[in-house]
Amino acid sequence: MASRATTMSNAKPTAEAATVAARRPAARTRSRSARPPVAAPRPRTASGRDTPAATAAALADGGDKVLGTPSRNVDGKAIAITVFSTVKWPGRFFLPVVFFVGTHVPTPISRTLSKLSFIHFARWTLVREMPDNGQPSETLQYPHLYFESNFNGGWAEYIDAFSHILAGGMKFFWSTSYGFPQPLPTGPFKVYIERNETDASHFYSAYPQATTTMILSGLELEKKLKSFDEKSVGLGDEEFAAQWRDFLTDVQELV
Repeated sequence: MASRATTMSNAKPTAEAATVAARRPAARTRSRSARPPVAAPRPRTASGRDTPAATAAALADGGDKVLGTPSRNVDGKAIAITVFSTVKWPGRFFLPVVFFVGTHVPTPISRTLSKLSFIHFARWTLVREMPDNGQPSETLQYPHLYFESNFNGGWAEYIDAFSHILAGGMKFFWSTSYGFPQPLPTGPFKVYIERNETDASHFYSAYPQATTTMILSGLELEKKLKSFDEKSVGLGDEEFAAQWRDFLTDVQELV
């Protein structure tokens, strides 16, 4: 395991959670609001992109022009996203079943996510109660779907990938939430995600300047180098040189 992912939140997740560990970064996010906040929507063009005025306002508020997300969500090459959405009443019965099956049975969604190397991990959790955090604990009238993920690349590109590659999976999860506009076209879906997104109060990555592909390649290279060390013990100069050339050829895609 390259690193470990830890999430801390005032929301109290139940055991009814589905986590897809496609990649493993070390990440921590903390939401300090008593209720899942809903950000005011920024003006958008017809394609779903920010207008020039909205982009300027986001930058003034500490946003990142290239990555398309507030700087608090960024640590090096890693980006955090946290989304709360209010679940319709059928979802409180349907989602626990989905999470149970997804946790115990390999699904097309988990297999697809594991192939997307820019995704560190993705997690969906059903939140029913807000814990005692200086105020009385509160059972929510409507449960909330809590989605969190870490990834490499830009915010908009990440949503595009989810919308196009996992359109069926997004419908499966978010169709139980109020206001879900369908994953395609991506413009309305991006607006929906942004309206329900919560900025990270703290985000940490163990390898901020490395992508998941770089980390996994490094781990594989370390394993192959250890094997080479064991096989090369006691070899003569010519034999060692020949095995060294074979080793370099074998690991070219990892370096």
